[in-house]
Amino acid sequence: MTLKMALCTQDDLSEAIKLQKREQYEEERKKRIFNAKQRLFGLDLDTLERQIREKKKQESEQQECNKRFEEQEQLQKRLITAKEKELEKEKRIIDSDLNFYRCRYQRKDQRREFDLNDPNFLKKSTPVRIADADLTLGVSSAQIFYGEDLNKSDRQARQREQQRAWLDQQVMERKQAEEARRKADNVYMESIWCRDKHLEEMAKSDHRMRHQIIHKIRQFNINLAKQKQENRLRNKQETYEDDMAEIYNMLSSDMLTENPDVAQSRTNPNKKIAFMYRGMTPDELRDFRKGQQQQLADVLQRKTEAQLMDKQWEQYAINMDRTLMHKQIDMDRKHKQQLDDLVRDNAKLAIEQDQQRKDALEKLSNAVYDDFYDQFNKTSR
Repeated sequence: MTLKMALCTQDDLSEAIKLQKREQYEEERKKRIFNAKQRLFGLDLDTLERQIREKKKQESEQQECNKRFEEQEQLQKRLITAKEKELEKEKRIIDSDLNFYRCRYQRKDQRREFDLNDPNFLKKSTPVRIADADLTLGVSSAQIFYGEDLNKSDRQARQREQQRAWLDQQVMERKQAEEARRKADNVYMESIWCRDKHLEEMAKSDHRMRHQIIHKIRQFNINLAKQKQENRLRNKQETYEDDMAEIYNMLSSDMLTENPDVAQSRTNPNKKIAFMYRGMTPDELRDFRKGQQQQLADVLQRKTEAQLMDKQWEQYAINMDRTLMHKQIDMDRKHKQQLDDLVRDNAKLAIEQDQQRKDALEKLSNAVYDDFYDQFNKTSR
């Protein structure tokens, strides 16, 4: 609200704020009065209780579903932890077997070239000469000359047999290691397959449970949509019935029919209710016109009497002014005569006083003349 004024005081602003609040309150009151829905009193307790039960049932189902999900999650965590521990145990066993195999069959002293790098070679060596057929004798012993190889065939046969034994042993060891590795791989793959199968079953169970939950939610939403549609139609029908009833009530109300009896106050028979009053009846209008004419005649009579009274008062005032003026002229004339007499008397008294003063000065022997005063104030001291 804007005040179209050149200058506004604090009182004007306060009054404008009060008017704006009053208008706003009146608009809100109109909205409440002319809205049929807000005029209805009471609540549908059955529907509210049913909605509360459905809400509590839905919350309990959601809590149960969350609880099952948490239990399933805990079970999956326990299974995964147990499987991890089992795989770690199998890995430790495989590492332990591998270390045992290395310590048992792959030592330094089992290498073919170990005799070249054996730190205890001198301790293990045989004496310089054992017999004439000692194989360890060299050329300088002059017992076996270079180039002679009398036991070549036997030596080669033994070497071949030894090589064959070494090869067979290596092949056997390799087969054993390959078999052990294959068994370990099979055990590992079987454990992985079991874990994947278990995870797949858990995923299927989770998917099945989620599908069931989604189906229930969809069914619940369908039922809720149907119920909302029914409630909407029912509310629309109720609103239509309320509107028709309100229209009928307004058409048959005392406001539109303009019933004059409803405007009569119950507390005061001579008082009318302002917002329900719809005007006067023809008899009342006739009486009102008569009263107006009578009041107009009375007013004209009082006005005529007042004018006559005013004229009389004006004549009386004029006469009083004339009388007062004559009296004032007489009083002024007398006052002037008295002043003239007083002036003449004062002049006579002044002459007499002056003569008396001169006579008194002459009689005094120590009279002070002007020469006495002239001797003063002639120097700066």
